[in-house]
Amino acid sequence: MTTCEEGGACQPLLHLKSSSATTLLRKETYMRRFLSIVVAVVMLVAVCSPVLTANAAGFKDVAASYWAFDEITALASKKVVAGYADGTFKPEGMVTREEFAKMIVAAKGLALVKPAKPTFTDVAASRWSYGYVEAAAKAGYIQGIGGGKFAPAAQIKRQDMAVLLVRVLGMAAEANTIKEPVAFANDEPSIGTYAIGAVTIAVRPRVQVLTWDKSRNLNPTASATRGDCAFAIYNTITPPGSGKKTITLAEENAPENLFPLISDSAYTLKAVTFLASGLVSVTPYGVPFPEMAKYVPTLANKHLIRNADGTVISDVELRKGMTWSDGQPVTIDDYIFSHELYMSDAIQVVSRSPMDLVTNIKKIDTYTCRITWKSWDPYIPLGWVIYPQHILGPLFTKDPKSINTSDFNNNPVYCGPYTVKTNVQGQYMTLAANKNWFGGQPALDTITERFISNTNTLLINMLTGTIDVSSESLPLDLAQQFEAKMGNKFDVYYNKGTTSGIMEWNLTSNWFKDVRVRQAFYYGIDRKMITQKAMVGTDAVLSPLSSGSIYFKPVLSVYAYNPDKANALLDAAGWKWNAAKTQRSLPDGTAADLKIPYSEGATFREREVTLMQPMLAKLGITIEQGPADFNGILDAATAGTFIINLHGISFDNYNTLGAVFAFRSDQIPTAANGMNGQNNYRYSSPEMDKWINAAQGATTSAALTEAYSHIQDIFATDLPCFYLEQRVYPDEVRKGIKGYDHFFSATVYNVWNVQYWYWFK
Repeated sequence: MTTCEEGGACQPLLHLKSSSATTLLRKETYMRRFLSIVVAVVMLVAVCSPVLTANAAGFKDVAASYWAFDEITALASKKVVAGYADGTFKPEGMVTREEFAKMIVAAKGLALVKPAKPTFTDVAASRWSYGYVEAAAKAGYIQGIGGGKFAPAAQIKRQDMAVLLVRVLGMAAEANTIKEPVAFANDEPSIGTYAIGAVTIAVRPRVQVLTWDKSRNLNPTASATRGDCAFAIYNTITPPGSGKKTITLAEENAPENLFPLISDSAYTLKAVTFLASGLVSVTPYGVPFPEMAKYVPTLANKHLIRNADGTVISDVELRKGMTWSDGQPVTIDDYIFSHELYMSDAIQVVSRSPMDLVTNIKKIDTYTCRITWKSWDPYIPLGWVIYPQHILGPLFTKDPKSINTSDFNNNPVYCGPYTVKTNVQGQYMTLAANKNWFGGQPALDTITERFISNTNTLLINMLTGTIDVSSESLPLDLAQQFEAKMGNKFDVYYNKGTTSGIMEWNLTSNWFKDVRVRQAFYYGIDRKMITQKAMVGTDAVLSPLSSGSIYFKPVLSVYAYNPDKANALLDAAGWKWNAAKTQRSLPDGTAADLKIPYSEGATFREREVTLMQPMLAKLGITIEQGPADFNGILDAATAGTFIINLHGISFDNYNTLGAVFAFRSDQIPTAANGMNGQNNYRYSSPEMDKWINAAQGATTSAALTEAYSHIQDIFATDLPCFYLEQRVYPDEVRKGIKGYDHFFSATVYNVWNVQYWYWFK
């Protein structure tokens, strides 16, 4: 049976049955706003003629956490929607096509129309919805399903809702010109041909009448719920971006540069999230979805092939019509060229994994290529970052080393929602909306990022109203103080993050080359107490894997605070006490006087070091306080010129391999590999390499479980680095900002969907 579609000349209608698939979770984009214009009373009904409650708001089945809570509540407060006599709204109830026609008519304030001759043979003049359907038809909003019918009692599909509302918005002509969907959804192939243009427009930042579920699907053929309809009608009346046009964000550190190819700074990666689209991106919930690519290659869609000999083939197909921010077209040549950048020994590439597994790239046409890999890697479906060949190609041809210091580092050209308008390094950046972004113009015109390393200064700026959003910057105590004073103006979220404080040890130094010394530090420092008293979290890290990972083992729990055991280990390692037994010396006679550098302005790091001082004093080790330039810390770590440093490191519930990959020996930066790699510890273990490689190539859950179990056990024995706290990250977001998604992730930043942020009008 063929499904009939709104606006199409088609066959008999397939009535969709309600199922769990139509109960859609909406957490990825909190797209809500206040109705700013007076409209006619809209009665949002569930059946033909439900009994309506006198109360307009306070529905007992619409919790504050419900994805469309704000839209439903705002419309109810204006007496635009109503619920049932029992005080419910039934947000997951389905809506018929005639009910939706009534909503549109009421929302637009149209007069009812009752012609002598019905427009549709199945909507008679005696039917309750006759005047609404005829009014919507006269306005050009509905066209029926073909054959002179409207199917009034059929449940409206989500894609048909998009088609109708795009007509209401006056964008139907543009929709008709769109032949390939750009919906950033994994189920784009299921969008009806007639609805491709409408669905593409419906998910644009300045439209937002459709949202995705947690599997990053739009479910276009599922029936629309009452929540869906309230959300969609509301956004049709007051489109996102019709309010205030700018926001100011605060970050604790400036990005090292704007070129993640050569920077492993989290602040660089976060800043570039504003500027660059990914080939295949990942939601904070670990779900990949197509962004610049038309699809995520999988075994199911046959764009990913795993051969019996272990080799892998993947296809890459770019969306057509994309341009770089300077207007030049994006083609598959850019993607192929980007692989050359990654593999050049002349460029200070942070990581070449998994690009170093590529054995062949075959260009098929302007937008498509096929890649052969020598073995499987879980990152293969995601591909790699695309860089503009027309900008970097001439530099690369003339002198590849020039890429390391090119203007692109701080004034790049990307294919993302925002572009750099002003970049005052170390102080602030102003970003402008990329009006030519292939996903539609972002809702905000400008975003200002201010870099404030001192947390007290940041707090003052927030209290005085100059900051709209601060994420992962304030420690717990300052966030709590801020909430007490500004809770009426800001929402404060306390996210148990997947980032920890880490002390990197240079295992080639005389200090830390002996594992017994590393064990002594774990026993001699009360990590849980420091975590709590420094007001940065509640728990000590118990594994190199996130506690939210399915492979997590609390292998570091054996290192309970025990100064006596720590001193015994240092004795065994040949560390000597002085005569007064107040300080030790290393086996080579060097005094055990340790300077621990941390980022300037990071007051919570200073607290941590201060708390460590009396603990390490019991071991005969003295500490010097040492704030330092953050980028200088990173540079010293890469060069191997450090002994110890303290900063944050990210690991992720969904990015298990990324949490341990830095412990592989081929990740040690050396002159031979151009100082590329993430293993700043200079840790080398054949056994660790074996199991990391096993995890990278695993094809079954059992194999992954075994590999990560061994990796964690080896880590707990060798202790390549010192994990301190699992941080709690407060986010402070000014009330009225919609679309902000606070979550527990590390490889996906809180600005991952910034193009959808807007002010509540």
